[in-house]
Amino acid sequence: MPPASRVHTKERSALSPMRARASARRVLTNATNKAGHMTRHAAPPYEKPSTTDIHNLFVLEKQRMQATQRRESAERESRRERERHLDERLHSERRIAQEMRPAQGPGWRGYQDYEVDLLQAEHTRTVQTLETELAKLREENDKLKEEAAQQSHAQHQLDATTSALQQRVVTLETELATFHAQTSELREEAAKTREYASDLEHRLQEAEALRRKLHNEVQDLRGNVRVYARVRPPRHEGAVIDIRYPDRRMATQIEVHAPMESATGSTSVKTHAFTFDHVFPPQATQATVFTEVADLLQSVLDGYHTTIFAYGQTGSGKTHTLEGSANLEWTQSATSMLEEEAGLIPRAMHMLWKVAAAQQSLGWSYTFEAQMVEVYLDQVGDLLSAETKCEIRHTPTHTHIDKAVVAPLHSPEDVYQLLSQAKQRRHAAATRMNERSSRSHSIFALRVRGTHTEGEKTDAVLNLVDLAGSERLATSGSGSDAQRLKEAQSINKSLSSLADVIGALATNAKHVPYRNSTLTWLLKPSLSRGSKT
Repeated sequence: MPPASRVHTKERSALSPMRARASARRVLTNATNKAGHMTRHAAPPYEKPSTTDIHNLFVLEKQRMQATQRRESAERESRRERERHLDERLHSERRIAQEMRPAQGPGWRGYQDYEVDLLQAEHTRTVQTLETELAKLREENDKLKEEAAQQSHAQHQLDATTSALQQRVVTLETELATFHAQTSELREEAAKTREYASDLEHRLQEAEALRRKLHNEVQDLRGNVRVYARVRPPRHEGAVIDIRYPDRRMATQIEVHAPMESATGSTSVKTHAFTFDHVFPPQATQATVFTEVADLLQSVLDGYHTTIFAYGQTGSGKTHTLEGSANLEWTQSATSMLEEEAGLIPRAMHMLWKVAAAQQSLGWSYTFEAQMVEVYLDQVGDLLSAETKCEIRHTPTHTHIDKAVVAPLHSPEDVYQLLSQAKQRRHAAATRMNERSSRSHSIFALRVRGTHTEGEKTDAVLNLVDLAGSERLATSGSGSDAQRLKEAQSINKSLSSLADVIGALATNAKHVPYRNSTLTWLLKPSLSRGSKT
């Protein structure tokens, strides 16, 4: 240990007892102060310290001195250990320096020159490192300058673009101001147009109401009950009856010239003249017949019940007039034959759908439902199901046939399947006059419901009735067959009752005998006054 360190240690050792005595004095002073404090506050009587307390104080002071000595001894040992490590490190460095000392030859310049060389070598290495870093920094600086140039070029382009956009904005703002002015003018025009359109719609509704009224008045003037005659072409050449049409322009008259033999045996020709609302000669097509009755279909859409009967003797072509050719396939492909062979029923469906679609622009929407029933032996049967006994129930405006199928129609082609299905269920039999004679009255009832956007509603029924053919028992041969006889009697009775009802309606009779037959009772709402027949 160096002398200075040893002197310092001795000084600290000499000071230790003095510190111990000072500490003891502080303890005594503190004890005395505490006693005085108690005396001041509690004011107890003075008591002389006991020998035990003094002994405890000396013991405490001794323990503190021992602890201080141990701590100082540990510090001295630590310093000695550090000094030993420093001496060893210095010895090691001296040995390494001795080993690395260059040979002291002729060119030996001394340790100072050697240290200068070492410093120069280290300086050279430092300069090389700095030059390398400087080259990297210069390279990075060049890249940054290039990027700055690119950024500057891009900035110039952005400035040019911004300037162009600003000019465009100014132009657009000018155009927008012009558009705003034009928009204001257009809005004013649109408001005037809407007002004008509203007025036109109101006037159109009034015109539609007037049209419906005038159309109904025209139908009334033409007659709510009309009778048309259609002459079938002769079955074979050489027919003896001569049918003539004296007024082909008006087409309302027909003359039948039939040869007659008198009681004396002389032969003469008797002329029977008839007048109808319209007469269709044999060359009249299905389309011609439909054109004449088409205005009645508009009455159905306007809310008036309409009934069209096909009436005549068996084999006269009633079913052909209503449905079409017997060889016509009732499928959607039949629409291609509509203009030539289709009868009143499919043509009426196509017309009603076309007119209903046209009236959508007037605020009208329509729904269509169909029923097909037959009256056989005064009993109502459903032709769309196996139900043969249906009940008739009347409301103030309509007839309801309980247990009969009501088929909604979504397109005019849907009617073809109904006609095909009904044709298979309808009662028919062969007679002398017709190989397939209808033995029942077939009724196709189409219910048309209309609703207007203003709340107005219409509800009417179109009845297209294929009546069974009137026949003479002797001519048809039905008298020899009990079942055919019963059918013929029922048919003739219902046709006679229908004639009575039509006659009563045509003469505005007070009593109309609807209850005389099931057929007229079924059609009562559609044969009442105000309906079209």
